[in-house]
Amino acid sequence: MRCTLAWARTFPPSECEGWTIHFIERETRYWIAAQAGQKQDELFRQGTQSAWAWASAAQFIRWFTDGERRYGIMLWQLASVTLAPGEAHRDYGRRKVWREGLEVAMKIKGSQGQKRVEWVKVEHPFTAISPEHEVHANHNEAHNSALRRRASTYRRRQNLYAKRVAALQRVLDVQRLVHNWVRPHHGLEKDTTPAMAIGYCDRPISMLELLTQQGSASFIR
Repeated sequence: MRCTLAWARTFPPSECEGWTIHFIERETRYWIAAQAGQKQDELFRQGTQSAWAWASAAQFIRWFTDGERRYGIMLWQLASVTLAPGEAHRDYGRRKVWREGLEVAMKIKGSQGQKRVEWVKVEHPFTAISPEHEVHANHNEAHNSALRRRASTYRRRQNLYAKRVAALQRVLDVQRLVHNWVRPHHGLEKDTTPAMAIGYCDRPISMLELLTQQGSASFIR
Protein backbone atom coordinates (compact mmCIF):
# COMPACT_ATOMS: atom_id res chain seq x y z
CA MET A 1 0.00 0.00 0.00
CA ARG A 2 1.11 3.58 -0.54
CA CYS A 3 1.30 4.76 3.03
CA THR A 4 3.81 7.63 3.17
CA LEU A 5 2.81 10.99 4.61
CA ALA A 6 3.57 12.66 1.27
CA TRP A 7 1.16 10.29 -0.48
CA ALA A 8 -1.55 10.97 2.08
CA ARG A 9 -1.20 14.73 1.58
CA THR A 10 -1.17 14.52 -2.22
CA PHE A 11 -3.95 12.07 -3.03
CA PRO A 12 -7.50 11.70 -1.68
CA PRO A 13 -8.40 8.79 0.62
CA SER A 14 -10.48 7.22 -2.14
CA GLU A 15 -7.28 6.32 -4.01
CA CYS A 16 -5.86 4.38 -1.07
CA GLU A 17 -5.90 0.63 -1.73
CA GLY A 18 -6.08 -0.29 1.94
CA TRP A 19 -9.82 0.25 2.61
CA THR A 20 -11.62 -2.66 4.24
CA ILE A 21 -15.33 -3.27 4.76
CA HIS A 22 -16.82 -5.76 7.18
CA PHE A 23 -20.15 -7.41 7.87
CA ILE A 24 -20.85 -8.98 11.27
CA GLU A 25 -23.89 -10.79 12.61
CA ARG A 26 -24.63 -8.78 15.73
CA GLU A 27 -26.06 -11.40 18.10
CA THR A 28 -23.40 -14.10 17.60
CA ARG A 29 -20.53 -11.78 16.47
CA TYR A 30 -20.04 -14.06 13.47
CA TRP A 31 -17.79 -12.29 10.97
CA ILE A 32 -19.61 -12.80 7.68
CA ALA A 33 -17.44 -11.09 5.08
CA ALA A 34 -14.42 -8.82 4.69
CA GLN A 35 -13.23 -7.15 1.51
CA ALA A 36 -10.10 -5.06 0.88
CA GLY A 37 -9.36 -2.63 -1.93
CA GLN A 38 -9.94 0.91 -3.11
CA LYS A 39 -12.96 2.78 -1.80
CA GLN A 40 -14.92 2.39 -5.00
CA ASP A 41 -18.33 1.02 -5.95
CA GLU A 42 -16.87 -2.36 -6.87
CA LEU A 43 -15.57 -2.88 -3.33
CA PHE A 44 -18.99 -2.15 -1.84
CA ARG A 45 -20.70 -4.33 -4.44
CA GLN A 46 -18.51 -7.35 -3.68
CA GLY A 47 -18.85 -7.00 0.08
CA THR A 48 -22.61 -6.43 -0.03
CA GLN A 49 -23.18 -9.37 -2.36
CA SER A 50 -21.18 -11.69 -0.10
CA ALA A 51 -23.07 -10.60 3.01
CA TRP A 52 -26.48 -10.75 1.30
CA ALA A 53 -25.81 -14.24 -0.08
CA TRP A 54 -25.16 -15.34 3.49
CA ALA A 55 -28.12 -13.53 5.11
CA SER A 56 -30.83 -13.62 2.45
CA ALA A 57 -32.25 -16.97 3.58
CA ALA A 58 -33.30 -15.49 6.93
CA GLN A 59 -36.92 -14.41 7.28
CA PHE A 60 -36.19 -11.28 9.32
CA ILE A 61 -33.06 -9.19 8.75
CA ARG A 62 -31.95 -5.96 10.40
CA TRP A 63 -29.21 -4.45 8.20
CA PHE A 64 -27.56 -1.58 10.05
CA THR A 65 -24.51 0.30 8.76
CA ASP A 66 -22.48 3.42 9.42
CA GLY A 67 -22.95 6.59 7.41
CA GLU A 68 -21.78 5.18 4.05
CA ARG A 69 -24.78 5.18 1.69
CA ARG A 70 -23.28 2.85 -0.89
CA TYR A 71 -24.10 -0.18 1.27
CA GLY A 72 -27.78 0.63 0.88
CA ILE A 73 -27.46 1.47 -2.81
CA MET A 74 -25.87 -1.89 -3.59
CA LEU A 75 -28.31 -3.79 -1.40
CA TRP A 76 -31.27 -2.06 -3.06
CA GLN A 77 -30.29 -3.71 -6.35
CA LEU A 78 -30.36 -7.12 -4.68
CA ALA A 79 -33.24 -6.94 -2.20
CA SER A 80 -35.87 -4.51 -3.51
CA VAL A 81 -39.28 -5.77 -4.65
CA THR A 82 -42.27 -4.24 -6.40
CA LEU A 83 -45.56 -4.53 -4.56
CA ALA A 84 -48.42 -6.11 -6.43
CA PRO A 85 -51.66 -4.15 -6.79
CA GLY A 86 -53.70 -4.49 -3.63
CA GLU A 87 -50.75 -5.72 -1.53
CA ALA A 88 -50.53 -2.42 0.33
CA HIS A 89 -53.08 0.29 1.14
CA ARG A 90 -53.31 2.99 -1.51
CA ASP A 91 -52.26 5.60 1.07
CA TYR A 92 -48.92 3.82 1.45
CA GLY A 93 -47.82 5.59 -1.71
CA ARG A 94 -44.93 3.29 -2.58
CA ARG A 95 -44.65 0.44 -5.04
CA LYS A 96 -40.93 -0.42 -4.87
CA VAL A 97 -39.77 -1.33 -1.34
CA TRP A 98 -37.39 -3.61 0.54
CA ARG A 99 -38.45 -7.25 0.56
CA GLU A 100 -40.67 -8.31 3.45
CA GLY A 101 -38.79 -8.77 6.73
CA LEU A 102 -35.78 -6.64 5.71
CA GLU A 103 -35.08 -3.41 7.57
CA VAL A 104 -32.20 -1.20 6.39
CA ALA A 105 -31.00 1.79 8.39
CA MET A 106 -27.76 3.64 9.08
CA LYS A 107 -26.31 5.68 11.88
CA ILE A 108 -25.20 9.04 10.54
CA LYS A 109 -21.60 9.97 11.35
CA GLY A 110 -20.99 13.28 13.08
CA SER A 111 -24.68 13.75 13.82
CA GLN A 112 -24.34 16.25 16.68
CA GLY A 113 -27.46 18.36 16.62
CA GLN A 114 -28.81 16.55 13.57
CA LYS A 115 -30.90 13.50 12.87
CA ARG A 116 -28.96 10.54 14.25
CA VAL A 117 -30.52 7.66 12.32
CA GLU A 118 -31.88 7.39 8.82
CA TRP A 119 -33.88 4.52 7.37
CA VAL A 120 -32.60 3.81 3.87
CA LYS A 121 -35.37 3.59 1.25
CA VAL A 122 -38.87 2.43 2.17
CA GLU A 123 -39.65 -0.71 4.14
CA HIS A 124 -42.23 -3.32 3.20
CA PRO A 125 -45.63 -2.52 4.81
CA PHE A 126 -45.47 -5.80 6.80
CA THR A 127 -41.94 -5.24 8.16
CA ALA A 128 -41.53 -4.21 11.81
CA ILE A 129 -39.24 -1.24 12.48
CA SER A 130 -36.69 -1.24 15.31
CA PRO A 131 -36.51 1.51 17.96
CA GLU A 132 -34.01 4.20 17.04
CA HIS A 133 -31.68 3.42 19.95
CA GLU A 134 -31.12 -0.10 18.56
CA VAL A 135 -29.86 1.20 15.20
CA HIS A 136 -26.08 1.33 15.50
CA ALA A 137 -22.88 -0.26 14.21
CA ASN A 138 -21.12 -0.35 17.59
CA HIS A 139 -20.21 -4.04 17.37
CA ASN A 140 -18.59 -3.49 14.00
CA GLU A 141 -16.67 -0.43 15.22
CA ALA A 142 -15.38 -2.38 18.22
CA HIS A 143 -14.34 -5.16 15.87
CA ASN A 144 -12.42 -2.68 13.72
CA SER A 145 -10.47 -1.49 16.75
CA ALA A 146 -9.65 -5.07 17.76
CA LEU A 147 -8.54 -5.91 14.22
CA ARG A 148 -6.11 -2.99 14.15
CA ARG A 149 -4.55 -4.27 17.38
CA ARG A 150 -4.27 -7.88 16.24
CA ALA A 151 -3.21 -7.46 12.60
CA SER A 152 0.18 -5.85 12.13
CA THR A 153 -0.65 -5.20 8.46
CA TYR A 154 -2.64 -2.17 9.63
CA ARG A 155 0.27 -0.58 11.52
CA ARG A 156 2.36 1.54 9.19
CA ARG A 157 5.53 1.62 11.26
CA GLN A 158 6.13 -2.11 10.89
CA ASN A 159 7.68 -4.04 8.03
CA LEU A 160 4.60 -6.27 8.00
CA TYR A 161 2.38 -3.40 6.84
CA ALA A 162 0.46 -4.68 3.81
CA LYS A 163 2.03 -3.59 0.52
CA ARG A 164 -0.53 -5.15 -1.83
CA VAL A 165 -4.29 -5.64 -1.84
CA ALA A 166 -3.89 -9.41 -2.22
CA ALA A 167 -1.67 -9.52 0.88
CA LEU A 168 -4.15 -7.52 2.94
CA GLN A 169 -7.04 -9.70 1.76
CA ARG A 170 -5.11 -12.83 2.73
CA VAL A 171 -4.55 -11.46 6.23
CA LEU A 172 -8.24 -10.58 6.51
CA ASP A 173 -9.26 -14.10 5.52
CA VAL A 174 -6.98 -15.63 8.16
CA GLN A 175 -8.18 -13.21 10.83
CA ARG A 176 -11.79 -14.04 9.96
CA LEU A 177 -11.19 -17.77 10.36
CA VAL A 178 -9.48 -17.27 13.72
CA HIS A 179 -12.20 -14.88 14.92
CA ASN A 180 -15.07 -17.20 13.97
CA TRP A 181 -13.69 -20.63 14.82
CA VAL A 182 -10.67 -20.42 17.16
CA ARG A 183 -10.85 -17.51 19.59
CA PRO A 184 -13.76 -17.39 22.11
CA HIS A 185 -15.47 -14.00 22.05
CA HIS A 186 -15.71 -12.03 25.29
CA GLY A 187 -19.22 -10.88 24.39
CA LEU A 188 -20.56 -14.44 24.31
CA GLU A 189 -20.83 -17.20 26.90
CA LYS A 190 -17.62 -18.57 28.38
CA ASP A 191 -15.40 -20.43 25.89
CA THR A 192 -17.85 -19.76 23.07
CA THR A 193 -16.72 -18.80 19.60
CA PRO A 194 -18.99 -17.03 17.10
CA ALA A 195 -19.22 -20.24 15.06
CA MET A 196 -20.45 -22.07 18.16
CA ALA A 197 -22.95 -19.34 18.97
CA ILE A 198 -24.45 -19.49 15.50
CA GLY A 199 -24.60 -23.30 15.56
CA TYR A 200 -21.90 -24.25 13.06
CA CYS A 201 -19.86 -26.31 15.54
CA ASP A 202 -19.96 -27.42 19.17
CA ARG A 203 -16.42 -26.58 20.35
CA PRO A 204 -13.58 -24.14 19.63
CA ILE A 205 -11.29 -25.21 16.81
CA SER A 206 -7.56 -25.30 17.55
CA MET A 207 -5.03 -23.51 15.38
CA LEU A 208 -3.49 -26.90 14.52
CA GLU A 209 -6.81 -28.15 13.14
CA LEU A 210 -7.38 -24.91 11.30
CA LEU A 211 -3.98 -25.07 9.59
CA THR A 212 -3.93 -28.79 8.79
CA GLN A 213 -7.51 -29.59 7.75
CA GLN A 214 -8.28 -29.43 4.05
CA GLY A 215 -11.99 -29.00 4.76
CA SER A 216 -14.34 -28.26 7.63
CA ALA A 217 -16.27 -31.55 7.68
CA SER A 218 -14.26 -32.91 10.60
CA PHE A 219 -15.40 -30.26 13.09
CA ILE A 220 -18.69 -28.94 11.74
CA ARG A 221 -21.59 -30.99 12.96
